[in-house]
Amino acid sequence: MRRVLIPLLAAVFCIPSALAAGMAPGLWQMTVTGHIRVPGANVNEPVRRRVTLCIAPHEPAENAFLPQHHQLCLTAHHALGAGREAWSIRCTMPHAQVAQKGWTQSTARSFLAHWRMVETPDQGPASTTTMVMKGRWTAPDCGKK
Repeated sequence: MRRVLIPLLAAVFCIPSALAAGMAPGLWQMTVTGHIRVPGANVNEPVRRRVTLCIAPHEPAENAFLPQHHQLCLTAHHALGAGREAWSIRCTMPHAQVAQKGWTQSTARSFLAHWRMVETPDQGPASTTTMVMKGRWTAPDCGKK
């Protein structure tokens, strides 16, 4: 279950708040790095993913990033100034509680986010994930016709 939740939640939830800060529509390259720790199971696993994302100019930007089951989550955002925003998310997923806190900073062509996520399953040990996501705008269109 962690292998499904971690990429889904960690690489997705921080994006919508940053979009309000002016990320340009188009093709974005994102790199996510961090660690997943499950002390009760003696796990300390590094994470490194590269993701290409498309922000379409004609659709609400958050539609490109929010997972289907976002109604299971409560979010809070507050501006810190200079394109930086703090956020927190609490989700009640089937079989687990997930809490995240972090911040994003973005411009039209760059993106940076730091966050920490704690997943507490109904059964088994809790996990803590710390992540950094760096992104850059690469093209005005996503190559779709």
